Parts: sequence; C-alpha cells; structure tokens
Amino acid sequence: MILLIDDDSDMRWAMRNILADAGFSVAEAEAGGVGLEIASRRTPDTVLLDIRMPGLGGEEVLRRLRRLDPTLPVIIITAHGTISGAVSAVHDGAFDYLTKPFRNEHLLDTVQRAVARRHAAHSVATGVRAAVTATMGQGPAIQKLAAQIEAVISTDYSVVIQGETGTGKELVACSLHRYGRRAARPFVVVDCGAISEALTDSEFFGHEKGAFTGAGDRRRGWFEAAANGGTVFLDEIGNLASTGQKALLRTLEERKIRRVGGGELIDLDVRVIAASNDDLKEHAQTGAFREDLFFRLAEYVITVPPLRSRQEDIVFLTQRFLTQAREALGRPPVEVTSSALDLLRAYHWPGNVRELRNVMRRAALTVSDTLGPSQFADSLGQGVAPVVPARDTPDGSTSLRHRVQRHVRAVERDAIVGALEQARGNKAKAARLLGIDYKTYRMKLKLFEGREGAVPDGRS
Repeated sequence: MILLIDDDSDMRWAMRNILADAGFSVAEAEAGGVGLEIASRRTPDTVLLDIRMPGLGGEEVLRRLRRLDPTLPVIIITAHGTISGAVSAVHDGAFDYLTKPFRNEHLLDTVQRAVARRHAAHSVATGVRAAVTATMGQGPAIQKLAAQIEAVISTDYSVVIQGETGTGKELVACSLHRYGRRAARPFVVVDCGAISEALTDSEFFGHEKGAFTGAGDRRRGWFEAAANGGTVFLDEIGNLASTGQKALLRTLEERKIRRVGGGELIDLDVRVIAASNDDLKEHAQTGAFREDLFFRLAEYVITVPPLRSRQEDIVFLTQRFLTQAREALGRPPVEVTSSALDLLRAYHWPGNVRELRNVMRRAALTVSDTLGPSQFADSLGQGVAPVVPARDTPDGSTSLRHRVQRHVRAVERDAIVGALEQARGNKAKAARLLGIDYKTYRMKLKLFEGREGAVPDGRS
C-alpha cells in the first residue's frame, strides 16, 4: 500500500490514478496528522509526502514517521522553490524527493525503487530474527531483542549496546553490521579498555612516520580503516579515558579525522556502535562519562538481558554448546539429565552465556554418555547459585542436586572469605588473588554477606 499525504486534492488525484494504473493499492490523507494515524494502523510500503502543508509540516511528519518505523521509505514531494528543504529532508532520512511537476514515469520509478527497498528490508529483518534466535535462544526476551535489532538494522543510527559481561553484546553488534547496508565494508572492533591514554589519538586516527618516538612508519587508525562505509565497534566504551572521550566526541561531530603529525583531513563515512557493561546514561548523569558523548552515541539503545532472567533459553543453549563441543572433539552426542538441567536453571550465571558455553566445553571433554549434576560442581564454583531450600527425596535423604548446590556455595564462600583475609581486607587485591574482576568479587561478597551476616574483613 502506498500512502499519499498532501493537502492538494488535485495532486492526490493525479498520483492516485498513476499508481493505481500501475497496480498499487493507494491510501490518502489530506493532512499530516491523518497520515500519521493511517501509517500507524496500516503499515504502508512507501509514503509520498508533501513538504509544504498547513498545520503539521512535512519535515515534522517525516520525523514522526521515522520514529514510528525507521525502515519506511518516505518520498518528499516539493515545488521548485523548496528543493533545498527536500534535500535537507533526504539528509534527515527521506528516501528521495520529486519536484512538481514530475513525469509519470519518474514517479513510478521512484515509488518502485522505494517499495523494493522496503521489501528488501523485510527480508533482511526475517534473516536477522532467524540468526539471532538460532544463536541466542527463542524465549520472549530474545524475541524482544531481535525486534530491537530489526528496528535499527537498516539505519545509520549510532547504537549503544548495554548488558553484563558475557551476554552477547558483540553478537548483537555483528548482526547490526552483517545485515545492515554496510555489510560489504569493514567491521572494525576496538577494545577501549586496552587503549593506553597516551596512545588514544594514534589508535583512533593513526599517525604519520616520525610523529612521535617509536612511530617508524605511517599507520592507519581504527576510524580510517572503516572510513569508507564501514562500522566501528567500540567495545567497553565506559573504560575509555577522558581524553579519548573528548577526541571521540569531536570525531562524531565533525565526521573528519587527522592522523597524528599529519595535516590531511580525512572524511569519515562510518557507523559507530558502542558497547558497555554498565548503564552509560547513569554514568553520564553522575559525571563518570561525558554526557554530551553519551547523547551522541545513544541515538538508539539496545539492552541485552542477562542469562538468569531468561531461564527458558538455558536448555536450548546447553544443548547447542554441548553439541558443538562434542562435534569439534569428534565425539558422539550425550544426554543431559533432567536433574542436571534443573541445576543449570537454578544457577545464577554471573558470567552469563559465555560462562555457560565454557561449562559445556569442559563437560564435553569428560562426560562419557550421560551428563549429570555432579559433573558441574567444580565448574559452577566460579559463580553464585541462589539459595534453594533443601528438599528431601522420598527416602528422607537430601537430593543430589541440592547437595551439589550446598557444596558449591560452601566452597565458594571459603574462597571469597579466605582471599579477603589473605589480602587484609583489600577487596581489589582479593579479586586479583582469585583471578576475577573487582566488580564480580564485590557482587559475590555482597551476596554472601546478605545470606550469612557479616563476613570477616581480614584486617588485623
């Protein structure tokens, strides 16, 4: 269906006849508000929108249509005197523009191209959803995540992906690139936490030979590597130093870079996707992250849910990872018992999907024919299982599942408390002794304190 939004009834009549003769279904609106209401109910393939209308003008209608459906192609209709406004509208996301009076064949060609774009976008969206659910799960939370990806896949919006460590943020970023319009161009991954503050400009923008001590050759930076239509994925953007944040903001505003020690300005045509373990908006409000940079990056925000909030996907992912690992080892598939699956569903999964994958890879090495809960005792000691009241089996003994859970909790508590005592109450040092990050250590310690009262701080 083609939607015509134009206050000129004669123009609507002419366009309707041309499009109807070509086999298109047509709906009409004489004002912007009416057109928006029709678009929200009937999902048009393309909109023909007059840029000059009384009341709600074409520019505002375009903005609202884009918010309603970012993939909807909108063709601007303009008179000779308002071509500059039409060009501006194209920069703001319109598909194309037609100048009155236009030739019939020009109208048809533009509409046909727009409809083809729309159908291609639908096809891509179907592929995206299938790929995301086949990789991450099929539960309601992942279906919602796939819908978020679909909404922004065909745009050049900057996207912030938020979620805990191991939830699959890079998978989401890869999907945005692989199924978007920039798929044929480079996908450049930048680990912001690994960039030295002193070398931020060189890493981002490159340098000329001799620009500083050690710069023996000219080097392209990450942005230049993706400059011609690619995507830059800024992983762990919250770890970027303040100087790097300032340089990144300038780059996003100007869309130009200059190599360190160079004079040539390099134009950028890149899409920027950023990922963070933390809530960037909250960090921006507290001053821990530049607020102006956050708003530049967060044209669209996707939140990847933690594994513990989508237990319906644990069985699917368990079978997927175990099968993959067994196939890679050249070994036959094995059965996972229902009690083992119960234990996996009850587990807290602080490392999320990445931790589950590692647990299954370890299990694939040792299991012979059946995977039971006792084989997870050591692996699940790396996280915190929730307190589950012990249940007795019919003969009065405690079930194996709950024995394993209690053992896991006891072992982990001893490790957490022992490390704190050894570090004389220094939590950061205790985390290093256990080989885990500080945030995870604090979370574990807090959980044990909440369950069992005060934990000794180890101070003498």
